[in-house]
Amino acid sequence: MRHSLGLLVFSFLLVNCAVPVYGSNKSLDLSQPIIVKSFTAKVKGAAGLPEAVRGAVVQTMRDDGAFKNVLTEADATASSAPQPNYILEGELVDFAAGNAAKRLMVGLGSGRSHARFEFSLKNSSTGEVVWQKSIKQTASFWFNGTTSSAAERAELPDGLAKQLVNELKKIEAK
Repeated sequence: MRHSLGLLVFSFLLVNCAVPVYGSNKSLDLSQPIIVKSFTAKVKGAAGLPEAVRGAVVQTMRDDGAFKNVLTEADATASSAPQPNYILEGELVDFAAGNAAKRLMVGLGSGRSHARFEFSLKNSSTGEVVWQKSIKQTASFWFNGTTSSAAERAELPDGLAKQLVNELKKIEAK
């Protein structure tokens, strides 16, 4: 009895007091150029999603003005390209394509597609990771059972890109 009470208290403290480490306390200078490298995938079944997310990230960063110069690897090889201070890498670590039958039969948001990427931002001269975060995007709740999984997955890249840019802006504000 005494052992189980101690275990219960320990479990409570562990769950309620543990603080996940997602980013760093360092500030980020968004006025510096950045290279967005090709994203990779650890999971199967998500053909084209890493590159679609990368394209959305580059476009969102450029549209938002989040960094002074947002370069792809191809852009960075040009002789007139500025020397980047940061390198952004991304890896798809979790993906579910979604299931229209489950959305129709069960409902309540089940069967939606989702993707989770682990992003890291490195100092280009030292290779030091200055920021990293895992970001998950789930397809909109408003897709219904008659919506194809492909249509549902189409919104994932833009959602992930917007979340990433917002997270990077939070770090700059520190």
